[in-house]
Amino acid sequence: AETGTNSKSGLAVPTVIPDGEDQVKLFYIAGEDRVWHPATVKIDGNKVILQSPAVKSPQGVSYATGGVGNQPNLYSKALLPVTPFIFYDNKPVTSETWPDNPMKIAGVVPDPNAGGLLEEYRKMPILSTQFRDSAVLQADVPVTIWGSAVHDWGYEAKGKAVIKFSFGEIEKTIPVEPGMKEWSVTLPAMEAGTKPYTLKASLEIDGELAHERIAEGVIFGDVFYVGAPAANWKLPQIENSDGVVRMMTRKAKRSSFEKPSRFSVAVSTTPLNRFASLWEDAAGPAAVIGHRIAKKTGRPVGIIFMQTAGGKDGPDTALKEWIAADCLNTASSLMEDYKELAGLRPGNEYFDANVNRYVDAWKKYWGEYVPEMIATKSVPDGVPWGSYPSISGSIETNASETYNTLVCSFTPASLKGIIFLGSPTMVAEDEGANFGEQVSALANCLKDKFGNGDIPFVYSLPGSDLAPKVTNPASIKGKSQAIEIGSWQDGDVLLKATDAVME
Repeated sequence: AETGTNSKSGLAVPTVIPDGEDQVKLFYIAGEDRVWHPATVKIDGNKVILQSPAVKSPQGVSYATGGVGNQPNLYSKALLPVTPFIFYDNKPVTSETWPDNPMKIAGVVPDPNAGGLLEEYRKMPILSTQFRDSAVLQADVPVTIWGSAVHDWGYEAKGKAVIKFSFGEIEKTIPVEPGMKEWSVTLPAMEAGTKPYTLKASLEIDGELAHERIAEGVIFGDVFYVGAPAANWKLPQIENSDGVVRMMTRKAKRSSFEKPSRFSVAVSTTPLNRFASLWEDAAGPAAVIGHRIAKKTGRPVGIIFMQTAGGKDGPDTALKEWIAADCLNTASSLMEDYKELAGLRPGNEYFDANVNRYVDAWKKYWGEYVPEMIATKSVPDGVPWGSYPSISGSIETNASETYNTLVCSFTPASLKGIIFLGSPTMVAEDEGANFGEQVSALANCLKDKFGNGDIPFVYSLPGSDLAPKVTNPASIKGKSQAIEIGSWQDGDVLLKATDAVME
């Protein structure tokens, strides 16, 4: 089997193999029986000649297919990686045209339990972070439950897809329409109590089950979101309540990311991975807050306690890292951060300017970079594998990165209140001069993102000894209260914040 400008397939010939012919291992050929065999490679001018003793009459050729990651090492004369391909009988092969699923590969015995929709969609985040076993949902108000309507990698189902949802006696079937990325169902207001409910969500494609999640032991009570630094507070002694107090914490190593993590705090979206957040009996600071509330109300309490990974792992977060990208422009001190991130989001002047820059960069790449690389047989910028223009350009801000990971997947959760606790990093740069307007931006942003009424927002306000130039927020919408602190480690702030959020 030959591939090249003179071959039957008409493929453009790759002729540059960095490490020699014996280093190219990703070619396969197939005969009339449609069984694929590894092929040896020989370069003859502008042709790649493939052979296998098991294939007497080659009909098909394949290169770099099957999820081989960064292993391909075949390059064209333009020094660009050759695109993976499969041809059989001079025609490109697709999943729709190939009769065997899975493909027959010499020496490979297919796993009877692998493949199929359940395997393909096993990591689909059909339920967002909050909705899993032993969840506490907010009582007395409508509650929205949501999740992904597409594959974990973002592609849509091929066929008629539906989300099937059930909660207690409530059952719904939601058609997955083209372009639909999320699904949601809003439950009617439920009474607080320990009666357990079962939540089920599944994806069916053409009547076949592709994915299913079941969350058992779901109850209703009062739910609070707590955003906190990586602090070691001196925890006050409290008397535990006799009620149910549960917490959901960050178990993942990361607490920030440059893109929104819509359905999972952890990188993995499967609920059984060891870094997944889960509901468990409250301990530590979450227990201090939760049991103090339960003693007053006698209702189940759920604390979503999201703490950053500063401390030993590095400096803690600045306020701007907790604010969503589209809210940064509500604080004048964060406008430059807003412009950088807006350049990545369509629908604004900064994105349009970034796209124009991106197009110009590609023109320069093909007009100057590639010709120089061909002429000198080396990359102009000294990068081992060269570089490509990026739509992001130069993004230096870390604004919104904590929001992306520790907040995004919880919105729009129904909440009783929000508590936000500060850290030295939040006032270190300007001694607190911009604290007031940035806390206002944060509070209003969180109220809008959770969006279920006027949620009380309670926050710690550093005293003048901690931040000599500290300013007070002047434009927080609705209910809010500051708790002045004189020490970043004083655990009494937990008690004061709890009492304030319950007023």
